[in-house]
Order: sequence, then C-alpha cells, then structure tokens
Amino acid sequence: MRRIILVFIGGLIMATFPFLMTSYWVGLMTQALIFGGFAVGLDILVGYTRMPSLGHAAFFGMAGYGLAIANTRWDIAPWPAAVIGIILAVAVAALFAPLAVRTRGLTFLTITLAFGQVVWGLVTRWTSFTGGENGIPGIPRPEQFLWNLDTVVGFYYFALLVWVVHMILATVFAGSAVGMSLLGVRNSDTRMVALGYNVQARRSIAFIFAAFSGALFGALNVFFNKFIGPGSLSWQLSAQMLLSVVIGGPASLWGPFIAGGGLVILKNTLIGSTQRWPIVLGALYVISVTVLPNGLVSLGPKIRGLFARRKVSQSHS
Repeated sequence: MRRIILVFIGGLIMATFPFLMTSYWVGLMTQALIFGGFAVGLDILVGYTRMPSLGHAAFFGMAGYGLAIANTRWDIAPWPAAVIGIILAVAVAALFAPLAVRTRGLTFLTITLAFGQVVWGLVTRWTSFTGGENGIPGIPRPEQFLWNLDTVVGFYYFALLVWVVHMILATVFAGSAVGMSLLGVRNSDTRMVALGYNVQARRSIAFIFAAFSGALFGALNVFFNKFIGPGSLSWQLSAQMLLSVVIGGPASLWGPFIAGGGLVILKNTLIGSTQRWPIVLGALYVISVTVLPNGLVSLGPKIRGLFARRKVSQSHS
C-alpha cells in the first residue's frame, strides 16, 4: 500500500508541471513518461528475473504499427486501433516467450536481438504495407475523451494517467506472490525448480508483462507523435531501455523510470546529433557500472550513510 501511495504522490507532483513549464518542456516530459514507463515494464524482466533483452523495442514498435495500419489502412477508430496494436504485440510475445526463456544470459540476449532485427527488417522492407523507411504519418489522436487530447497539456495529462495506472499495475505485480517468486528465479532457478515452481512459466510471464508495457507505451507514443517509423523498433531503442534499467537500479521500478525519462530528456536537450547517441549510451553505461553498480536507487542509502558517519564523527569530536 505504501508503494501505491507513493505512485499517487508522484502523479500529483507531476500534475503540477504544466503550470511551471513551457509547452516545449511539457511535451518533453510527456516523452519522459512514455519511455520511463516502458523502462518500468522492462525492469520486471531484467531486474526481477535477470534476463536482459535487446529486442523489446519490437513490441513497442509492433503495437504502434498495428495501431497505425488499423487506423490508416482499414479506417478503424483510434481507440479500437490502439487495442488491436497492443493485442498484436502481446500475442506475439506470448508465442515467442516460451521459446526465448528456455535460454539465459548471452544466448537470451542474442535471441531477443535477432527477433527484434527480424521485425525491424520486415517493417523496413514491406514498403507497400508499412511505409518502409518513411513510416506512416497522419495518425490522429482520439477525439472522444474526458478532455481535449490535441493540446500539449491535454495529452500530457492523458499520458500521466496512463503512467499512474501502469505504475500501479507494475507495483502490485512486483509485490504479488508471482512477482516475489521472480526474485527467487533470479537468485537461483535450480532451487526454485526443487521447490516445485515452474520457472519457465514465470520467466514467460515476466517476458509478456515487459512486452505489454512496451506495447502500451508504444501506442501512446504513436498518438503523441502522430507518426510511426522503423526507429521505434530499432535495437538502439532496446539498448537505451536496457541501459535505463541498469542506470536506474534493477528491481526498483522507480529507478528505471527516472533513468528512462532522464535519458530521453538528455537525448533531446544535450545531444546535437543523434548519430553520437550510441557513444553517449556506452559512456553512461561505463560510468554507471563503475560509480553506481546498483543504480540510482543506491544513492539514497549512500547519502544517508554519509550523513550518519558525519554525525558519529561529530559526536566523537
């Protein structure tokens, strides 16, 4: 319950941002919510089961393409089109997960990377259906809602609402019996098998949950940009999300969200050329594993410990 209350408090704090920021920064914070939420879902797979994936951007982009194609090719309204895109991505994840989770470590990383590249190649080559490298533009935002989603502020609040609901789902899932058993799978899968747990099923659940998170925020990203392109499926995006979990702190949820949103803001404000972005990601990875091997969430205990040691030294002096 305490963690859920923290989600509501965080949501209320972020609800004040449009009153304090320009339209540009509100739009940037919307992107931070989208990619930070994606990182939270991936943390269930990477942090709770220790299965790093380089292919989950495929589900992010797959949901977006499903939405875009359903809307622009088949004239389906935005809301049902979004549901179609999310279901498509989750269904593919449910079919692929039982095969992928039989492996671990570098093999799992390679298989997910190969899967993502296959999906990316299919999208870029099937020009007549997906638009190829030009993508699909002109995707409208939903009109029927509690408020106008065509404004920057209106869409920000919609993204914030989606983030709050997803964060609560992730928090409840992580604290459930299944979520706690994932930590056991991460620490010792052989011991969990000996205790009678179906390790493969739990890995599959974590994989599908991460795919669902990617699909949910992939559809939201399409509504935000009104466009979908191959970049939404690229391995670079998968690497960025994986790095968000590493920098934020695996199995912490809040850490990956902060890191995922922070990387988006960094990319848009400090990097003049996106061609240099992979170099920046590599440098950030080296710095994070060297300075903060447990991620940003370890900063709190370190700071508290530093103040505690200072108080002790001052009391002795």
